[in-house]
Amino acid sequence: MGVETKRATPTTFPVREKRIRVLWLILPTLLVLGILFLGGFFFGVLQSFGLFSVVVDDSSGVSLDAYRAALASEKVRAGLALTFRIAVLATVLSTIIALILAISISRTKRFQKLIISLTQFNIPIPHVVAATAILLTFSQSGIISRVSNAIGLTEGTSDFPIITNDPSGFGILLSFLWKEIPFMCILILGALRGPVTALDETAKTLGASYSYRLRKVIIPYIFPSILSGTIIVFAFTFGSFEVPFILGQPYPPMLSVATYEFYTDRDLVNRPIAMALATLTSLSIAFLVLIYMRVTRRETRKK
Repeated sequence: MGVETKRATPTTFPVREKRIRVLWLILPTLLVLGILFLGGFFFGVLQSFGLFSVVVDDSSGVSLDAYRAALASEKVRAGLALTFRIAVLATVLSTIIALILAISISRTKRFQKLIISLTQFNIPIPHVVAATAILLTFSQSGIISRVSNAIGLTEGTSDFPIITNDPSGFGILLSFLWKEIPFMCILILGALRGPVTALDETAKTLGASYSYRLRKVIIPYIFPSILSGTIIVFAFTFGSFEVPFILGQPYPPMLSVATYEFYTDRDLVNRPIAMALATLTSLSIAFLVLIYMRVTRRETRKK
């Protein structure tokens, strides 16, 4: 009997060895980003506890004075209320509008690709550009105000309603909605093209109405994708800086702008307060990221 010989095959690495190999390949980039980001973050955390202060003697050790001052500040309280309100409104409204748009688009047979392209055209536009566009379009000296003045709808630019840089943050909310609705819409459209299509067809074959299928089949199935998107949108809008900086009013500022103002204040005693606010904001967003990762991991295991 002849001895069987196995044909040589290319070396295949176990999954664990592949992951280690990929980690070694990206390690230089991770080190650079880690040193720049985490180094600055931890230095800011130390400053928020009164260490390495440029004006205060830190020989007494760790202090929570910056956190106490931040929480006691009326400016911070007003900014936190405004930030939370805008973040919640932007998240809820963008999710509801995007869900309606996505379901309508999924049921549309004609010009569906064109409609999707029009829906997502502004996704690559940076938020700072979107905020600037909102300012140039809707401010009292913007394009719409000048056009309404030219055709006689208003007597002057001061008669045009205040949409941007207003105390309620309407301009900020408008900019967030213009950017986040397409993002949520594309996310939901991707979920609607998954296995839920077969489930919907099965329920339809069994005689279920569309409203029943929508409530009992479609929305429950795509809810994890919606939840993941809402966490992303809320975390981004809560910590966003450029949009409220361009479209917001000096008082009350959103939390990110208040942090910037404390940091750039002439009185360097306020520098630790800025670091304390930045630390609290970063920890809040990190907590939301952990929730997002847990939700996505759980849904991946189910599938």
